[in-house]
Formats: sequence, C-alpha cells, structure tokens
Amino acid sequence: MERSPFLPLPEGMVIGQVEIAQSQLTVEVISTQPCARCPGCGNLSDSVHCQYQRTVHDVPCGGRHVVLRLRVRKFFCRSAPCPRKVFAERLPDLVQPGARVSNRLLEELKAIGLAASAEVSERLAPRLGMKVKAPTLLRSLRTIEDAPKTDVTVLGIDDFAMRRGDKYGTILINIETGKPLDLLPDRTAEAVKPWLSTHPEIQVVSRDRASAFADAVSQVLPHATQVADRYHLIQNLREHLQQFLDRKRTCLPFVEDTALKSPQASPKEKAASPSELALGASSDPAAGRLPSEQQEMPTCTEADLSCLTYAERKKQISRDKRVSGYEEVMALHREGLGQRAIARELHISRNTVQRSVSSPGFPQRAEGSGRRPKEKTKLGPYLPYLRKQWDAGVHNNSQLFAEIRERGYTGCQSGLRRLLTEWRTELPPKRRQGSPRKPRLFAQKGPRRLSTRSASFLMILPPEKLTAKERQHIESMCQASSDICALYLLSQEFVTGLKERQAEVLDSWLKRAKACHVSELTSFVNGIRRDYAAVHAAFSLPWSNGMTEGHVNRLKFLKRQMFGRAHLDLLRVKVLHAV
Repeated sequence: MERSPFLPLPEGMVIGQVEIAQSQLTVEVISTQPCARCPGCGNLSDSVHCQYQRTVHDVPCGGRHVVLRLRVRKFFCRSAPCPRKVFAERLPDLVQPGARVSNRLLEELKAIGLAASAEVSERLAPRLGMKVKAPTLLRSLRTIEDAPKTDVTVLGIDDFAMRRGDKYGTILINIETGKPLDLLPDRTAEAVKPWLSTHPEIQVVSRDRASAFADAVSQVLPHATQVADRYHLIQNLREHLQQFLDRKRTCLPFVEDTALKSPQASPKEKAASPSELALGASSDPAAGRLPSEQQEMPTCTEADLSCLTYAERKKQISRDKRVSGYEEVMALHREGLGQRAIARELHISRNTVQRSVSSPGFPQRAEGSGRRPKEKTKLGPYLPYLRKQWDAGVHNNSQLFAEIRERGYTGCQSGLRRLLTEWRTELPPKRRQGSPRKPRLFAQKGPRRLSTRSASFLMILPPEKLTAKERQHIESMCQASSDICALYLLSQEFVTGLKERQAEVLDSWLKRAKACHVSELTSFVNGIRRDYAAVHAAFSLPWSNGMTEGHVNRLKFLKRQMFGRAHLDLLRVKVLHAV
C-alpha cells in the first residue's frame, strides 16, 4: 500500500490495487484512520463493526476514466444516549456522504457547467474523461453558495430583459472591481431598496436616466452621489435631434446612388468620357470590344432606367462597378504605387490588380462565361421528343415530365420547367378571359434624401471621424437651415464637454439651448434640469455605466447560450460565478 503523487489522497487513506483498462483506471483506496467520529453525537469511536465498499468517480487521468473503490469501515457508537448505534466513517475531504463523484470531480463539472450550457456540457464531458447528465449538472450548479458580502463604494445599476417587453430584472455591479454583485427579479424601486439598505457604505451610484433607480437611491442612500450614464445622455440628445430633423426633412441632402451611375473620370483624365476610359486609348470605337459589347444598349438617363430590362440593368450595374474598380487601380498605378500596395489599399486580390495593370484597356468580360450548353444537360437526349410533343399541342409541364421519366429521364422537373418557360415565349399571346386587369401603380423612383436617423448620428459624431461625403452632408444641412446649423454647433459642444468632463460649460450650454426656441431641444433641456445633479456629476466625475452595460451584454450571451430557458436563480449563478 502506498500513496501516489498522480492521485493525491487525504491523510489516512492509501492506494491498494490498481487495474488499468483501455478507457478506465480502477483504483482501490483503503482508509487507515484508527477511529471515526459519530455524526450523531460527535464522539470518537475505535470499535470496528465491519467493512464495506463504495464506488466513486474521480477526475480523469491520462485520458482514462478514474473509478475509486473505497474500502471504508463502520463503527459502533459507544455513547448510550446517542440513537445511532452503528455509523459509517465520513471522508469529507474526498467525497460527501452519499455522493457518487469525488469533491474535485464535482468542482470540475461545475466549472464546465458555468462555462457552457448543461446540454453542451453533457456532450463535452465524455471527451474530457468525465460523465455527467444535464439535470444532474443543473442541480449541482444551483448548490453553489454565494460569495461572502463585500463592501461597495462605487455601484453600477442597470436593468436587463428576462423576457423582452414583458419581464425585466436589475443587475448590480461593483465598478471599482468590475465584478457583478447581484441580480434582482424586478427593476422597480421597491425591488432595489432592500438591497441598497444592506450597503450603506455606497458613495457613488452610476445609473441610466430611469426614474425608478433615481428614486430608490434618493430614498435609501441620500448621501450617495448619483452619476448619469454618458452614453444614455448622448443617446437622448440624438433622439431629440432626430425628432427635430423629422420636421426638417426638406433640408436634408439627397443621397446619390453611385451603383447606377457611370464612373466618373479621374482628375488627370477629365477630358476623357467614361466610355473612352472603358474602351482604352484606341481611335476605333469598336476596338477592344467583344461582339456582345458591340450590340447597342438602350440609351437612358441616370434618373430613369425603366427602358432597360432586368437582365440588362443588372449587367450594366455590374459593368459600372468593374469600371469604377479599374479606374481606382489605374489611378493608384499612375501615382507610382506597386501592385501589392494597391491590393492592400483597395482590399482586392493581387491577381485582379495585375490583370488591370497589364491590360491595354478595360478588361471586358466574355459573353456567356460560366454557362453550360444545353446539349450537355440531362434534357439533351429528350429534346427532339419534347419538341415533337410541344408542336403537337402538349404544353403541360407535369404531363411532359411524366412521359420523359418513363423514357429514362433522371433529372428534376425544374430543369424542364425552365426549358418550357423559354418555349412559351414563342407562343402567340392568349386573349384574357373575364374582366380586364386593373392597372398596376408603380412608385416612380426619385432621388432619395438622407434619413433623419443617419443625419442625427452625423450631428453628434466628432468632425475628425466623418468622411468627406459626410462632411458635405453636414455643410449642406447647415446651409439649408439656420436652425440645423445652430443645433449642430450646440450638439457638438455638448458631446465634447461631456467626453472631456468640462462641467463649467453645462450651465451656459443649457441657457443657450433654451434660447434657441426649438421645441425638441427645449424638451431635452427640461429633462436635464430635472436630473441636474446626476448630469452635472457625469460632466465632472470619471465614473460611467459602461462597465455595467458590458455585463448586461454578457448576460444576454449567457441567456442565448442556454437557449433562453434559464430561470433567474440559474442565471444568477452563471453571472456571479463566471469562470
């Protein structure tokens, strides 16, 4: 009998025999304790009654399942008042009474259950040399005890949806340590007050603009400083700007649909037209074209493409995109950039760059590339018979399909349907029976204006993050309306002061915003004045609710990981004891 460093055992236990199989390791463990303590009265006893054996699963070793055969004893209890006359010795350092798995295996299974859902853990455990059922794992997770209570100085509080639009809860975060503290079953003030009353040491509370949390903190912790979340402040400003822009839609710029337009010439080739760029520097207009490209395309303006069929329009859009990409490659090539640098700049393949650079002009696409000839399809041997039946007046798709199936056709019916659709175009039009159809009304597609949502985002973004096109939109909006210009400057000043924590500009900003006499901005100002202390703290203190929002996002991930079926008690364990 000995002890092994590969299978550590508590004091008073040694290893007996070891049986090694292909997938399992069976270890006999013998208890050598001279006495045991009675669980009823607590007295020690050295009177052995008998021995018995119990089987316990342990952590895997070398990829094999490990099974412990414990040889433990039963003792007589010599205490007269104790109702228990015979008891089995306990091994609390190795296994709990009545358990089928060891303590260390149970901890490993709990760790897997905290990292994944119970059903995924049930499928994963056998590959790690362990076995567990999903219901057993869920019961084990619910037995995890809460961590001891700790003091909290800076608290983050936010709500989360247990069932969106129906039931919500509250999450509480220690912002200084970044660890979650608790999950509450509701987001009302009555649900939050009991928890806050147990933590009078809280000095700062970071929250969103919800009045329930503000009321609860004001009543239970009047000494605590409340800080409004900066993200929600900017979001509220953007929503009010969008409401204002809804009334000013005629001042929003038009958005150009560049995919339907011919590519513009580069600055160095303004004299050349798009068609000349596509054909290359050739004196013959037909040079470099394939026969299919020489066919006349219906001429139409950029605003009206109704003269093109769907296939022609799709082909034209695809060609315009390729011409635009070719011009970008050639413009960078003329500036002296190498092919690798051009590929990295435009995020395209080096083969595409090489093909464009080495081509004497715009590389045209061959007609019919990628199409399979009809004679190579499964319908090829049956085309004469189908044509004969079609000319005889048999135009029913199901009937013709059944006939060729009897003659050995093994293809699908959709191939025959496509063929007959082409043949139907050759038939003379049939006169419609019954009342004439009502004329269909089609909306005439015109230039599209910038959406109010997109415009509101442009008004709160810093100028250095805007693209050249977005700057043009802002300039166009400011030139179209003096009110938009004034609100743009005010929104930029508000966002800058909030990010740089310039508390001294808040009061003056509120006065100037009120003087604009814009109803939407006035509503936003009134909301800030009702929560002035928390907003002023957001302008001056470094605390924000971003960390709390991150934990809410992780909580949503955990819900999806468990397929949305976790109740609050299990979700609370997953959040508070995350691996």
